[in-house]
Amino acid sequence: MTLKHSAILCMGLFFFFGIQGCASTAKAVPKTSIHRSPTHKKDILNIAKRRQGPSVSTKAHAHYSMGMIYDNEGKSELAVEEYLKAISFDPGSAALYYRLGASYVKLGRVDKSVDVLQKAIQLDKQDTRARFLLALIYTSQKKYDEATREYEEILKSEPDDLGTLTSLADLYILGQDLDRAIKVYENLVQEKKNSPLMHFNLGIVYARAARVNEAIGELKKAAELDPDYLEAHMALAVLFEMGGKKEDALAHYERALALDPTNTKVYHQLGQLYFQMNDVPKAIGQYEILLKRDPEDVAAYIELSYVYIANSRIDEAIDVLKKALGLEERAEDIRLALAFCYSEKGDKEAAAEEYRQSIAIDPLNPKAYFYLGATLEEAGRRDEAVSHIKRSLELDPEDPEALNYLGYIYAEDGRNLDEADRMIKKALEISPDNGAYIDSLGWVYFQKGMFEEAKIELEKARSIIGDDPVIYDHLGDAYLKTGFIDKAKEAWKKSLELKQDDKVKTKLETILKETK
Repeated sequence: MTLKHSAILCMGLFFFFGIQGCASTAKAVPKTSIHRSPTHKKDILNIAKRRQGPSVSTKAHAHYSMGMIYDNEGKSELAVEEYLKAISFDPGSAALYYRLGASYVKLGRVDKSVDVLQKAIQLDKQDTRARFLLALIYTSQKKYDEATREYEEILKSEPDDLGTLTSLADLYILGQDLDRAIKVYENLVQEKKNSPLMHFNLGIVYARAARVNEAIGELKKAAELDPDYLEAHMALAVLFEMGGKKEDALAHYERALALDPTNTKVYHQLGQLYFQMNDVPKAIGQYEILLKRDPEDVAAYIELSYVYIANSRIDEAIDVLKKALGLEERAEDIRLALAFCYSEKGDKEAAAEEYRQSIAIDPLNPKAYFYLGATLEEAGRRDEAVSHIKRSLELDPEDPEALNYLGYIYAEDGRNLDEADRMIKKALEISPDNGAYIDSLGWVYFQKGMFEEAKIELEKARSIIGDDPVIYDHLGDAYLKTGFIDKAKEAWKKSLELKQDDKVKTKLETILKETK
């Protein structure tokens, strides 16, 4: 059993069965996206039952009592021995099998636990404690159908049990049965109209089902009932941000920050949101506050550098990234960002070196090889570029950017044209409306002598991308080969208006002389 599964089961034991101590070394219990209170009326009833003691023989009761003592001391192996002795005197007691099953869980012996818990249920079909623990085990094993059946059996005898209902709803979510989860929470909200928790849970399930407006309505209700509900404000902020309602998102992030000024996640979100809103000073301010609070937050350095890069403040971005390098975390990502900065400054050699440094740290990152190849190609080192882009595609054969880039290099060189054709078409299968890829395909067709096909693809690329000097240059060549001389002249003129290029200028001058 994994630590994750063990932690889930220990959580169930602690909350629902009053057992202290856990064999698991997990430091924290994994949480689902649904928050719920673990307390419900069944706990109180179970505690009362335990105080009464089991209705078994005197010898069985003695061993049962010793087992409980060992359980409370965290000595689960000894507890198991006592429960087994108790069962030998009273093999018809469901309570003894339940306690034995719980101890097996704490020891990580889940299969044995399942067997004895099933025995407990055979002896007492109304034993909701055994069903609840069995459901937790099934959930940890991702046997959601089996867990669902146990919860549904519990609800037959305790139809209003809040803990069981919320657990069942969470199971539906894990099994991607969101409609059934929504029905459970809608019923719970009707019963608990003044419960911020129930409205929050329903809002989260609506959000997962892409019912955004209903999600926002429930989350707002949760925040109205409890204005200090941090998670509700965070969820609202995220939904508003996703919907492009930046001002509303901002209001809820700021409310969340007021409730928890130490929440670093909110500073990250605010920094990114201010950046999206083109409020660069405030975006930078959020990251500066964040870095004062946590000088080792590598993600904050990287995000801040992107703000500077986007505003052409490259030297400031480099300074921020160099500070982050001293933390010795995510160095491969920092090197990639530094490489981009140097590339923006026109220092291709420095950029290439940073990409190599990133690869040395993480030799299985296909993007690092691709960017290194692209940088070397721009520096005129095409053979080296091709080898690195090929390596990128070995690691990620489905990367459309690398497929197109290498295909276009081959087209430019007039070599491996069939392979170039295949790669670019594969890129277009992944991203069919990408104008750059369509231009590449048009150029492959041109190099293969398929001039009519080339013209069609290049015109399509122009309609998608708009004014681009390379596309107009290619179109000029295609128009010339298909007999549209005037269109060729116009295309090359347009290309030169967008960017001066000696090769295009020579082609235009030549055709003008020839058609005088």
